[in-house]
Amino acid sequence: MEGPGIKTPQKTPQKILIAIRENPNVGTQEVADAIGVERSTVARAIAKLKATGVLRRIGPDKGGYWEIVGG
Repeated sequence: MEGPGIKTPQKTPQKILIAIRENPNVGTQEVADAIGVERSTVARAIAKLKATGVLRRIGPDKGGYWEIVGG
């Protein structure tokens, strides 16, 4: 049973993808600040998106960018 203030996990990946569409060069902390969650939450969600083939990192952590596969 969910109480007040508990977020559903499906919404965070969608918010991350929206933030990445707006700025493919965005970092995990910037995404976390933009959507109002912890950086670790963003990192976990991004790892799942990468594992399922939805998201791919091109280049290094600094200076690289995100690519939404099929998006």
